[in-house]
Amino acid sequence: MAADLAIIEAWVRTLDPEQPFTHAVAMKDGVIVALGDDVRAACDGKTEVIDARGAALIPGLVDSHMHPFWGAELARGVDLRACRTPTDTLVALRDGKPQRGWLFGWGLDYDAAPTPAEMAEALPGVAVFVRMMDMHTALATPTALRWAQVTGAVEFPDNSAVVVDEAGVPTGELREGAAQDLVLRAGPRLRWPELRARHVEILGQLNALGLTGAHVMDGDPFTLELLRDLEGTDELSMRLRIPQWITPELDDAAIEARLQLRDARGTLWSGGVAKFFADGVIDAGTAWLEAPDTHGEGITPFWPDPDRMAAVMTRFAEAGFQLATHTIGDAAVRFTLGTYIRAGAADGVRHRLEHLEALPDDLVQSIPRAGVVASMQPVHLAALRGDGAGNWNARLGPERAARAFRMRDLVDAGAILALGSDWPVADADPRNGLAAAQLRRLPSTPPELAVLPDQALTAEEALAGYTTAPALVAGDAAVAGRIRAGMRADLTGLGFDPINVSPSDLPDNPVWLTVVGGRVAFANEDVRPGARPAAFARG
Repeated sequence: MAADLAIIEAWVRTLDPEQPFTHAVAMKDGVIVALGDDVRAACDGKTEVIDARGAALIPGLVDSHMHPFWGAELARGVDLRACRTPTDTLVALRDGKPQRGWLFGWGLDYDAAPTPAEMAEALPGVAVFVRMMDMHTALATPTALRWAQVTGAVEFPDNSAVVVDEAGVPTGELREGAAQDLVLRAGPRLRWPELRARHVEILGQLNALGLTGAHVMDGDPFTLELLRDLEGTDELSMRLRIPQWITPELDDAAIEARLQLRDARGTLWSGGVAKFFADGVIDAGTAWLEAPDTHGEGITPFWPDPDRMAAVMTRFAEAGFQLATHTIGDAAVRFTLGTYIRAGAADGVRHRLEHLEALPDDLVQSIPRAGVVASMQPVHLAALRGDGAGNWNARLGPERAARAFRMRDLVDAGAILALGSDWPVADADPRNGLAAAQLRRLPSTPPELAVLPDQALTAEEALAGYTTAPALVAGDAAVAGRIRAGMRADLTGLGFDPINVSPSDLPDNPVWLTVVGGRVAFANEDVRPGARPAAFARG
C-alpha cells in the first residue's frame, strides 16, 4: 500500500542511533513506513510529495508542560509580558479596551507590577483584574473587589488567600486560583462558541511553532469531552496527554469518578495522569520551602492537610495513574518524592516532579535514584537575572538562589529531563526553550545576565528534552520520539538542523512544516529555505 505523504530532499536528523541521518521519509496512516535517501518505492501517484529543498526534519517537538486549554481563558485581555516597569504596565492598561466595565491583563512580571491603587487611579471606575506571569497571583482594583463583594479575608480549602492589610481590608492581591475565581465570578466570561474557537486557534498557533504534541497540565472530565469533540471534527491538531487535576476541595465521590477515567483516550490524546499541586510560587511567597523566605513566607503547603494529599496521591498511583506534581520549593519536592516512593508506580509508569526551581544537593541525587522524571521549563529563566537582582532572587537570598534550575546537575545525576514552557506562564516557542536550556537565558537577554551558566545543557541534551524524553515519560518510547520505520509520523520541519545552529540564532530558525499523525498541521512555503543565511550554514 503506497504512502499517503512523503518528504524528500531533506536533512533528516532521526535521533535513531542505528540510522542517525537520512534524506527522505514516507508515511502511511499516521505511521512512518520508509526512510532513506530514496523512498520512491513506497510511493505512487496518489502520494503527496513535499520537497524539503534541503531543509531540516527532526522528530516532532513536544512541550512537556503547558496549559493550552486553561490558557485559552486565562490569557485574555491586555498582554503585559513586555512591560518592564510599573509605568509601562499602566500605559499598556490605559490602552486596553474594557469589556462590560472589566479590563483584564495577563503575563505581568512581579517587578513591573503597579499597586491595585495605582491601577484604580489610572482607570477610575473600571474593574481591573491582572494576572501575574506565573498565574498564581492576581491583582484586582477596589472596583473589581466591590463588584465581586469581596470585603475581607476568606477561608479556602487550599492555600489560596485574599490578602488583607492590618485592618482586615483586602489589598487587591489574590493568591492562587480559588481566590482569583472569587473575583472572576463577577466578571464577563467567554461564551462557549468563542472559547471553543479560541482552543482551536491556540492549537494552530502551537503547530506554527513546530509543536506536534504537549503534556497538558490541567484537565477534568469536561476536557475529555472537548477533546472528543475536536477530534471528531478533525480540529485536534496536536497529540496531547491530559491529566485529571486533583485539588483539595474534591470529595471522595469526585475522586472516585476521576479514578475511573484512567484509560480514557482517543487517536491523538490519552489520559492516565493525575496532576497535583504541592505548593505555589517563590515570587508570591507561596512556594513550600524548608526554611522561610526573606519575607518570612513560604512555609505552607498548597494542601492544608498534606497527609490527605499523600493518601489521595497513593490512591491514584495504586490505580495505575502517572502522578505529576507542581513542586517548586525544596520542602514540596521532598514531601512529594517521599510520597511517590511510598506509593510505588505501575509497571512502565514514571511519576513526575514539575518545575524544581531550587534544589539542595541531596534531592538532585534522590530524584533519579527513585526513577522520577524531572520536568522543567528553561524559558522560566527569563524571570531570573544572573546579577542576582529581581524578586525571585530577593525572596530566596543568595545561597538558595544559587541552586536555580539545576538542569546540568540533574542530567549528570542520571535524571530523565523533560522540557516544556508552562504556556501561558511563559513563551511557548520551543526554539526559545532549546536556546534557553543552552544559554541559561533567553537569546534576547544580555549574555552577562545568564543564570548559573555552568548548569547549561548541550544542544543534543536540549533537543532530547523536547523529543525522546517526552516519549519516554509518556510510556511511548517504542513508537515516538525518533524517526524510524514503524513509529508515529510526528515530524517538525525547521530551516536548519537545530544541533548545528548557534543557540542565540535558534529563535530565527524558521518552522516550515509540522506533521502530526502523518497529516500536515502547518506548512509555510515562504520560509522553506532556498538560499541559506550564513548563520545557518550546515556544518
